[in-house]
Amino acid sequence: HYLRPVWPVLLATLVAGLLLALVEVAMFQYLGRLIDLVAAQPADGFFSRNAATLGAMLLVVVVLRPALVGLHNLLVNQAITPGLSNHVRWQMHNYVSRQSLGFFQNDFAGSLASRVMQTGGSLRESAVQMVDSLWYILVYTGSALLLFSQADWRLMLPLAAWLLSYVLVMAWFVPRARQRAWIASEARSRTMGRIVDGYTNIPTLKLFAQGGLEQAYVAESIQELADKHRAQTRLTTGMDLVISILNGLLIASTCGLALWLWRDGHISVGAITLATGLVIRIHNMSGWIMWTINGIFEDVGTVQDGMASIAQPLSVQDRADAPPLQVTRGAVQF
Repeated sequence: HYLRPVWPVLLATLVAGLLLALVEVAMFQYLGRLIDLVAAQPADGFFSRNAATLGAMLLVVVVLRPALVGLHNLLVNQAITPGLSNHVRWQMHNYVSRQSLGFFQNDFAGSLASRVMQTGGSLRESAVQMVDSLWYILVYTGSALLLFSQADWRLMLPLAAWLLSYVLVMAWFVPRARQRAWIASEARSRTMGRIVDGYTNIPTLKLFAQGGLEQAYVAESIQELADKHRAQTRLTTGMDLVISILNGLLIASTCGLALWLWRDGHISVGAITLATGLVIRIHNMSGWIMWTINGIFEDVGTVQDGMASIAQPLSVQDRADAPPLQVTRGAVQF
């Protein structure tokens, strides 16, 4: 329901991300082809013989890629980020403000406000990453497998093993990260509620509160938040370490296999450049992939926390047959 007004922009962002991934993979393919051309042809007349190929490479690198990057950033930063976040916040505030007095008396005002603000940003971030980054990752790795198969099918083996291992690591770590993100979000909202409500009632606290009790009350909440946050980041640290080990094995196995195939005459020098360039790029992307997937589930945990608190049914509503009030005059009588 909340995503409906921005679906066209999300789809345009998806298309831009797909095209950008294809262009970046094509750049690596051009690099391998260029090295093969340099190795196979003499220097005299090289530019005149390969003018069309070099012109296409120049067009992709200088014009097409910057244009797609600019379009993608405009869609994400100018349309989705401010539009979707604040649209969701307005919808949630508009709903929460119609709750009964008992709803507000049973929770911290600061905690409710924190959930309204956090949920909008988290829902926007999870939606953008789902339709943008994950498709970009799938296209990039799929294109890399296709290019490896064109050079020699055996080059696909290290990347396929890495992908399988990566999926298994994500399947183990990510659900646990989502659960801990939900717990940390609850603690963060509770802390925000105590702080904001303390500031809201500061005259009463200054006049009647016993010294140190309010500070101890907030300190207890902050300590709980720190413990929950530390448990969340501890899991992230373990995931980062495992991914780093997998990345090292990917680079070593791919480069070693490419050199072995080149020694036996199965692939060219350009294929070695293509393989090593792509796996190093995937290595650099893997951290971003990990943080993207982890961030998606953290955002989902935050959204779940917000919805569990905010998306409660309205307990005080008009009857279905209630007519509009007709107030003809007002008066105050004693």
